[in-house]
Amino acid sequence: MNLAPANQKSSNGTIGADRLDAVLEQLESEHDRLLELAGAHKDALRSASPEQMQQVTMATSEALMRIARIEQERQQMLKQGDSPVDTLDQLLERFSDEDRSRLSERRARLRELIIRVREEQQAVGLASENLANHMRGLIRQVGASLSHAGTYSRGGAVDPGRNQVVSSLDTVR
Repeated sequence: MNLAPANQKSSNGTIGADRLDAVLEQLESEHDRLLELAGAHKDALRSASPEQMQQVTMATSEALMRIARIEQERQQMLKQGDSPVDTLDQLLERFSDEDRSRLSERRARLRELIIRVREEQQAVGLASENLANHMRGLIRQVGASLSHAGTYSRGGAVDPGRNQVVSSLDTVR
């Protein structure tokens, strides 16, 4: 992989296809990592492991920060060269047919991967919400069973519609 600085230009002052390919490859690699982490997050939810969930969340956050840095580099590449461009399509027009084909394939793979990551993350979000709802239900049941006097609602809060239990203790003999 080419690790030259983001501002590397070819001898004619334009952005090199190899450099752009390297940036897209980095994005592809990070999105592969996000896909793996989404699976690990599902496993952590299945086992209800707070430790695993925390590790996955931290790793996901780190991957997202790396993606942001790479994406910023890609955006800078679009602004460089003899004349800046607004889109990747405009930049691809400047390359040879071979480079354009290679970069277009990489971009298509990356786009598909991003869609898969988004779908997996939505599934993880739904699973997380379902787990949270399940836990809230358990807490309500425990709260209701521990409220012998009936002063607490199933939500675990004082229910103002119920009568207060009044009791006293005679401390005088």
